[in-house]
Amino acid sequence: MALFELKPVRQLEGEMLRRWFDDDQGFFDLIAWIDDSGEVSGFQLSYDVSGNERAITWLGGAFSHRNVDAGDDSPLSNDSSILTGIAIFSAADLAERFRESSRGIDPLVREVLLERLAEFAEEARSPRSD
Repeated sequence: MALFELKPVRQLEGEMLRRWFDDDQGFFDLIAWIDDSGEVSGFQLSYDVSGNERAITWLGGAFSHRNVDAGDDSPLSNDSSILTGIAIFSAADLAERFRESSRGIDPLVREVLLERLAEFAEEARSPRSD
């Protein structure tokens, strides 16, 4: 399984540059937002795309992790993917699988993702003090 960059990607005027990566097994789907200085300023990493899809989003320094409702084809109901309830998973296992799959993508994007996923895994291991 290896991630690769999809091109061309539709860009939206007034928004950050979007880079889209997919894998050849249908497990990962990654959108990275790049700011004007060329830095990754956010991402959404969807995983288990062909099965029980979930997504980790990092924007503005904050993480969210959600299940993805892929929608359906009925004209009377949702036909677009939406993020739903909080997902449960092994952050460390996911980070390792991403490390293996992402060897061939832009090193700048890969390093930011690996750093943020390690940070997210650490947060997931820490007990919450609510």
